[in-house]
Amino acid sequence: MDYYYDDYYDEYYDHPDQAAARLFHRDLSIEETIKNCVHPSLRFATQYITNFIAINLLFSVLVLIVRKLFPTAQRSLHLLSCVCGAALVYRVIDHGFYHFLQLAVSLYAVQWTLHRWLTGTGRYIKTPFIVIAYGIGNLLVSELLEPSPETWNRIRGTQMILLMKALSLAFDTDDNHSLRSQLTVLSYSGYILCPANIVLGPWISFNDYLTIWKPPAGIEPKQCRSSSGRRMLIHVFRIVTSALMAVGFLLTSNCMIDYLLAPINSWKWVRAYGRALSFRTSHYFIGYLSQCSMMAAAADWHRAEDERSIMLPVSSLYRITSPMAVEFPRSLVQVVTAWNIPMHLWLKRYIFRTTKRPFGTGTAIALTYIISSLLHGLHYRLWITLLTIGSWTFVEHEVRKKLATIYSACVLVGKCPSSCTVHQHKSNSVFCVVINMLFFALNIFNLIYLGCIFESSEGPPDEVQQDKSMFGPWTELNYASHWLLVFAYLFYFVI
Repeated sequence: MDYYYDDYYDEYYDHPDQAAARLFHRDLSIEETIKNCVHPSLRFATQYITNFIAINLLFSVLVLIVRKLFPTAQRSLHLLSCVCGAALVYRVIDHGFYHFLQLAVSLYAVQWTLHRWLTGTGRYIKTPFIVIAYGIGNLLVSELLEPSPETWNRIRGTQMILLMKALSLAFDTDDNHSLRSQLTVLSYSGYILCPANIVLGPWISFNDYLTIWKPPAGIEPKQCRSSSGRRMLIHVFRIVTSALMAVGFLLTSNCMIDYLLAPINSWKWVRAYGRALSFRTSHYFIGYLSQCSMMAAAADWHRAEDERSIMLPVSSLYRITSPMAVEFPRSLVQVVTAWNIPMHLWLKRYIFRTTKRPFGTGTAIALTYIISSLLHGLHYRLWITLLTIGSWTFVEHEVRKKLATIYSACVLVGKCPSSCTVHQHKSNSVFCVVINMLFFALNIFNLIYLGCIFESSEGPPDEVQQDKSMFGPWTELNYASHWLLVFAYLFYFVI
């Protein structure tokens, strides 16, 4: 009580200059921040990242050895993948593994049964959609039955990656009988348990899994030996760079944002910006760690064509997220694409394109956002956020398309080429610069608003039992983005 009254007195009876100084005061000094936040975060990052790099490097080396001894033995790859993947899950998650096991086994049983039942019949049944319904239903029921929200939060991402792999496998083997013939219990287990992406992703297709670890064709052994040292150094440089980027984003999310914004954190929009930026940088930590894990496991450092890019191999499989594209967005469509590139490709390839022809573009977009939401489980904040993003991307696309048509200007959601012959006003004209900057500011505003509802470390706890304060940050901001969305939609009809 004494402490409370001391604070009350200090707050209301200080000299104005002292009150202004308190406004820009930090609770923790830089030394305290380093001791209480940076050091613990570094210890966690070192332990966590070491597991991914060590096990995946071991997997990569074992694949190279087995590939040299038994060039055509594909079963060895699957066995190594199963053993190393199981070891990584045990080291990183170490509980809740039964959820993963029952979902993986039951999904394989469902696919095997459907393939067996459909063989030799004239019935037209879309096997992938049956698998989607079963997989998502199983995921949601498992989350409801799990008594510990903390346990489920630790395996949520792993379950989502497993489901994406199984669903893409259902689509790929539906018509491709040659690929279906390669699907056995062992190959399925190796694909699902692949240590490169079992915990954090990224998603890769079954065909990618079969080809990534194949020996490169057309390269002479002498040629490989002559430059293998340089290529190995490039490979190690990529792994180390990705790991350092992951650590940097983790420290930014956990420590630096709070320290830098502490003096002005009393303003609600600054608090919202800090929460949103912390959430985004924690996502970049996961993205770069999964990129590091993928490269550590890929035994292709000796491929000559990969020397064209030092930071990443030529293949797009290794690019997980693009922070620059998210933080400086031309449009929300760019944010959606760059946020999680493999998941965007998965949704576009298997959901949007599959449903666009029979149901139309609008329904396909809606189904894509619905499936994307359900893949994350019972995450109500994310559901509402994705619905808002979907609405904003549609409205922004239509408004900019109308403005581009009316004024013949390069203001579309996608950047026009420098030699654009369609529009009269080019991208560097004053009109286009002003319009594009206005939409840039709008998208920055939406990034703050949409991201502030998440805590970077919360993962969504037991939201079923949460009260109406679940959307407290949006209430504090008076639902500004949603009201602006309504205005933008009306503006679309007026112009």
